[in-house]
Amino acid sequence: MILNIVVAFLISSLVLAALFPLAPVIGLMDHPGERRKVHRHSVPPIGGIAIFSGLVASTLLALPLTAPQLYGMAGAALLVLVGAVDDRFGLGPRVRLVAQVVAALLLSIGGGVTLTSLGDVLGLGPIDLGVFSVPFTVFAMVGIINAVNMIDGIDGLAGGLILIALASLLLLAPEIGPIQILLLATIAALIPYLICNLELFGVTGRKIFLGDAGSLLLGYILVWALVDAAAGPSRSIDAVTALWLVAIPLMDTLRVMGRRILHGVSPFSADAGHLHHFLSRIFRSTRKALILMLGAAILLTGIGIFGFLNQLGEADMFYAALSIFVAYLLIAHYAHSLSRILEQQNSLSEALEQPSRQIVDEAA
Repeated sequence: MILNIVVAFLISSLVLAALFPLAPVIGLMDHPGERRKVHRHSVPPIGGIAIFSGLVASTLLALPLTAPQLYGMAGAALLVLVGAVDDRFGLGPRVRLVAQVVAALLLSIGGGVTLTSLGDVLGLGPIDLGVFSVPFTVFAMVGIINAVNMIDGIDGLAGGLILIALASLLLLAPEIGPIQILLLATIAALIPYLICNLELFGVTGRKIFLGDAGSLLLGYILVWALVDAAAGPSRSIDAVTALWLVAIPLMDTLRVMGRRILHGVSPFSADAGHLHHFLSRIFRSTRKALILMLGAAILLTGIGIFGFLNQLGEADMFYAALSIFVAYLLIAHYAHSLSRILEQQNSLSEALEQPSRQIVDEAA
């Protein structure tokens, strides 16, 4: 297992080092310019390719190629390939959506990773999915993959949220099996990306993004682990607990897609209406927005784990999660108006300060 982790970390690091100078040559760069973009310089979106390379090397080294691993990695390879092509040429949301459905079908039908019951989420008795197991599993997988993909808007956010969720699943796992080894390898392969992306430990001038290849891959690995934990032989969590582990990306995506539909635009269209955009504008800092969102994710994850370990009841935890989502919608509705007011005040303050700066400069 230790060798598995080391290999994932080293291969991911080596691929990043090799691709960084190559990315501009092949045109694999994320250029600023759109209103929703928060970076000022072109950045190579090579994080996903590096993470996947580390996972492949680690998987071939340590994991048995059983049906779940074989079909799961095939689905992951498909998403990374489509995501990388999209990062380079821009395929559009429909192609990505088809790839997500195919990858989910590979995992659920080929690999047998399928959610068969939602548990007693409504307090009316267990809800067994029966013939709807595969359709519901595919729907849930595509939903969470998209949620991770859509929330990847500021440095460290998608990677940080995935890190929190995967660490929580490892904490709850009763034993270390193939899926837990895969999660450890994912975390190890993710660390070099986070170091470069957030420019940690003095690493500067090597900034990279996940790209669609990375966000699709991480969302896929996460939902694979969630379904396996909720429906696999060990069953270390229930379906409701899974909601708490992905609460932040799920709530944000549902709100943003709902707002887009109400405004008559495609739910997959890009805009600057995500929670991380709002917080970045309020605090004038993407790093502060990142810390706040990761802190909220840790809090919600902790509540979910506490409820599961203390057997508070699936229905109680589900309605609690629903209440938090409703409260979030209300806060977001009024916060949007507050954001516009604050932006207007900031613009006015800057306009008033400009003449003062000119006077000081002329006096100097």
